[in-house]
Amino acid sequence: MEESRKLMIRAPITLQSAVYCNLLMESTQPSQLSALVALIANATQLVESRFLKTSSKPYVPSLDDTEEHPLDSAFADPELRAAIQTIEGACAQLCATVARPSHTIVNVRLSIFARGCAVLTWRLTYQRQMEVFAPHCLNVAITFKIADILEEQPEGMHIDEISARSGIDAQKLGRILRLLATRHVFREVSDDVFANNRLSVQLLSTNPISSLGLHFTEEAFGSASFLAQTLADPEWGASRDPRKTAFNKFTKFDGALFEYYEGGTPMGAALGQRFGVAMAGWGTAIEACNLVYEYPWHELPPGASVCDVGAGVGVITLQLAKAHPHLMLKLQDLPERVVQAKNEVWPKQCPEAIAEGRIEFEAMDFFVDSPIPNCDVYYLKNIIHNWLDDDCAKILTGIRKVMGPHSRVLIHEYILQHATPSLASSTTSSGSNPADKSLGHTQAPKELLSNYGAGRVRQYNLDLVMMSLLNAQERTLEGFIELGKASGLEFVKLWDFGEMSAVEFKLAEVEEKASTSL
Repeated sequence: MEESRKLMIRAPITLQSAVYCNLLMESTQPSQLSALVALIANATQLVESRFLKTSSKPYVPSLDDTEEHPLDSAFADPELRAAIQTIEGACAQLCATVARPSHTIVNVRLSIFARGCAVLTWRLTYQRQMEVFAPHCLNVAITFKIADILEEQPEGMHIDEISARSGIDAQKLGRILRLLATRHVFREVSDDVFANNRLSVQLLSTNPISSLGLHFTEEAFGSASFLAQTLADPEWGASRDPRKTAFNKFTKFDGALFEYYEGGTPMGAALGQRFGVAMAGWGTAIEACNLVYEYPWHELPPGASVCDVGAGVGVITLQLAKAHPHLMLKLQDLPERVVQAKNEVWPKQCPEAIAEGRIEFEAMDFFVDSPIPNCDVYYLKNIIHNWLDDDCAKILTGIRKVMGPHSRVLIHEYILQHATPSLASSTTSSGSNPADKSLGHTQAPKELLSNYGAGRVRQYNLDLVMMSLLNAQERTLEGFIELGKASGLEFVKLWDFGEMSAVEFKLAEVEEKASTSL
């Protein structure tokens, strides 16, 4: 036993984990701790193996590394995603298990939505945007472009010089950067000398993640500070009205969020433009593009039509056009977004789709109009979570009216799971388990919560953001199935893409017979 402990001091991190697992397994009383540590070690081994297989940079980058690693932007296969979520969830559960209850609950109270635990990956930056003091310090860093300033001097810059360039008091700035460095965002290379690191470079003004950080730390967190007051309001507390939200109390604006963004005030219009940029960063953070590669688009015949309903400028549709050129794509949204997509975005990013006639642009208001009829797939990304059930049924009913018997509806959103114990009976080396055939979700390892705990905490944070900003919500699979039934649609399958998922519907049997008879 003593020799094993000595070996740990000299061993690399991954070997230390394995030795520590062995020490725990030697205990006469195996505990949940040993199971969690083994889970972390196994998942870490898989993640490390993926990094080592990268030809150009076969190593796991340290937090001090400011150069992008190929895996930072590469498509993550399901096994790798499950391993990362297992590490995140197991580390958070391990910390909560071993720490004193008073310590843990005070940390929980120091957050607005939830305190995430993230390790090993660039995903840390996105989760760090959803804490309390750290996000406000991030807001300062983004607003005053601290990452941009430090980019000029990679070896580090003294707070006096950063102060002179940014206009912030040096002593206060140092305290703000030290909190962030303690959270591994920026690094303090020597006393009062700070430099960028792997996480802080995500805050460069050229990165849409910086706009996302401002959206969360201003509109979202500002509104959340009025959540308790809103819930206590006799009239507003139980309201589902998007004009009676914490956001309205925060801004004193009497319209809905999107009315604010569409020019309800000059400031609202400016924030609306920033929100559009932020959504590009959000798509990167949540790996929305997984749908492009994991849904069986290749099984659709040449010329199959896909209609992106409420597409904006068509971020996912652009990727479909490049990855699956056999598809005929339709982009539909309000006129101003369609004009922007047709005249600005697509000519620059995918001119070949326009030249080959593979993309069609058509304006529509999905509360008034039905989309282009008889498409093979009607795709909606992050649309349903913005609206109340009655409005969602109106959107889906409009689609149902123009569907053919072959048509499918694909709703791409977060699908919430309950925070109940996992029902998995066994664990693979990566920590993932076969999909639950009744729901389609990939089961978390048996040691974790069924929803991976902190490994998927972001969707529960977003659910509270939706409550605060719009009186809207993320939904469970059961909630989506009920919406489908109310709209004449029948549930087909849940596609689990790791973080986001997609719910597939077809015409309900009665509706399908009626469509066939026409």
